[in-house]
Amino acid sequence: MEARPLFLSGAYARDGGGAPGGRPSARRPCAADRNLVVEDEDRLSKLPDDILLDILGKGNIRTCIRASFLSTRWRHLPSLLPGISLDVSDFVPSDDIFNPIAIDKAVAYMTEVERISLATPGRKGIMKFVKLLTNDNGEVKSVELDLPTKLGLNCREMDMLQHAKEIFCFFDATTNLFRHLTRLFLHNARFDELQMHRLLNCCEQLQHVVLNDCDTGDESVLKINMPNSKISYLKLCSCCFEKVELSCLPKLSELHYESWYSLSTPFSFGIVPCLEEVRLVCCMAHYQSGHNLSKLLHGTEVLRALTLDFQGEKVWMLPEGQKLHSLFKSLSTLFIHGIYVGFGLSWTKTLLEAAPSLKTFGIKVWDNVCDDNSEETRSMYAKRTNPWPKNNEANGSRHTHLTRLEFGGFMAVKKHLQFVRSIMDYASSLETILLEDKDPCKDCDAVNTNLIRSSTGSMFPRNKCEQDIILSQLGVGVSYAAQIIFK
Repeated sequence: MEARPLFLSGAYARDGGGAPGGRPSARRPCAADRNLVVEDEDRLSKLPDDILLDILGKGNIRTCIRASFLSTRWRHLPSLLPGISLDVSDFVPSDDIFNPIAIDKAVAYMTEVERISLATPGRKGIMKFVKLLTNDNGEVKSVELDLPTKLGLNCREMDMLQHAKEIFCFFDATTNLFRHLTRLFLHNARFDELQMHRLLNCCEQLQHVVLNDCDTGDESVLKINMPNSKISYLKLCSCCFEKVELSCLPKLSELHYESWYSLSTPFSFGIVPCLEEVRLVCCMAHYQSGHNLSKLLHGTEVLRALTLDFQGEKVWMLPEGQKLHSLFKSLSTLFIHGIYVGFGLSWTKTLLEAAPSLKTFGIKVWDNVCDDNSEETRSMYAKRTNPWPKNNEANGSRHTHLTRLEFGGFMAVKKHLQFVRSIMDYASSLETILLEDKDPCKDCDAVNTNLIRSSTGSMFPRNKCEQDIILSQLGVGVSYAAQIIFK
């Protein structure tokens, strides 16, 4: 992007208003000069927006921002410009153009200028966070827009509708900005179907989309058919869609879907030839049932990484036998998280057999003492069950590609040690084993302060003596050469 020259306004910009040689006059402006400037400004302010925008468009962003502070008449104009050109040279003194520190400060100024220039006209405004990512030359390579609210997931429908209305007021005023967005984050908004399609289709450069508690109505169906889309990352969290149909997203490579409320299959795939990574997180409600992964992920052709998180509730992934083998044939990374502590772990080894190319396998045990197990709370969720046989053992063959095992929520207890040892026996190429303590939880910490001894926190080997005991029990350095990392 090229920096446009800064044009002068007022008395000193007119022909003959300066000293000989074209330099500005050093004399103090007289009363007549000041009156002339005010008169010219008033005359300018009476011009229609189209002409004022044409004038502003001939200057750089610094001039536009200065003009927006002249009066309330000019304040909304920068947000109506058909394009906003940002260049680091607009914010760096000419003698510091090669100074890295000055350039870093300039990038920060650019972000602030973008934030100011995007004020929604005629309203108190909605929260808007704009982030500009630049390359080493200072050129803007990514424009990120986040439109959050102070509402939680339990916000009222009328609040979601109002927020969607405010978003579209902003959208209509800054359509050109949306055309250049590469990353978009929306929260707590209920659009109609036409609005959602218009929003996504207008963002021609969009690559990264996050919808948090957004929908087009209860039990609605979101259909995305965008053959020219550049979207490569899509995250849906707590959205009340009955189904999301990804009919055509040719560049989509990563999908995250967290907390769906569907009665049946929550999503389906059409043309997604680049989809390599899928992350599914859901604690099943009492009205929901399990899913066959072969059906849920039908249409994925090059799946490389898969994460399933049950959040300590029912295991909704159903056993499928040989169907999983064809689905997992290209997997290189598989994580099974949120496994309720009462379910055991040996059943997960069946998944290793179904994924012969797997290089990284991770599990994470859910053992939170803060869980509310009251009858009222439990009635909201499906009964904690695991449809997989408890004592599934790997067959007699060896897994030759697995090199890394990650175990979250590890405890120095017999069943965990036995599981790690069984994987070490089964995976002949295992190089690294990561044993992690359970994820930090403030609610668990609050409960533990009232207990004499933490039921889980004290069972992770923290000091060298405890860790050496674990290494000895696993036969590391004697029977096995794998490196074990405690974290």
